Amino acid sequence: KIGIIGGTGLDDPDILEGRTEKYVDTPYGKPSDALILGKIKNVDCVLLARHGRHHSIMPSNVNYRANVWALKEENCSHVLVTTACGSLREEIQPGDLVIIDQFIDRTTKRHCTLYDGQHSSLPGVCHIPMAEPFCTKTREV
Repeated sequence: KIGIIGGTGLDDPDILEGRTEKYVDTPYGKPSDALILGKIKNVDCVLLARHGRHHSIMPSNVNYRANVWALKEENCSHVLVTTACGSLREEIQPGDLVIIDQFIDRTTKRHCTLYDGQHSSLPGVCHIPMAEPFCTKTREV
């Protein structure tokens, strides 16, 4: 099952066939919106609008931990995330679709891990390397 956290341009539930909505709660609170379950070319998918379907949640206020938790609880094995952003490379023009391998996160004031030692978090503190933040096999597909 593929989780899709849709940002600008990929949060339209019409991409899913046979869709249903599911509202969930997590140990981190509510995700950005309902989970939209359905299929794309016979593949089970779960779509979640990162900023909410009415685009009402600012980037720094998105509950990323609840979003990821909700997709994991829905048994998603992979998560695809879209974003609208700029590039430092001249050959990448506005409107180009790029599968990135690195990023600079300029979002502030938000929790960055599910493992922060807090009561509602997963047990323990976990240090995750960010040298290669994306799954190589998924990027190749």
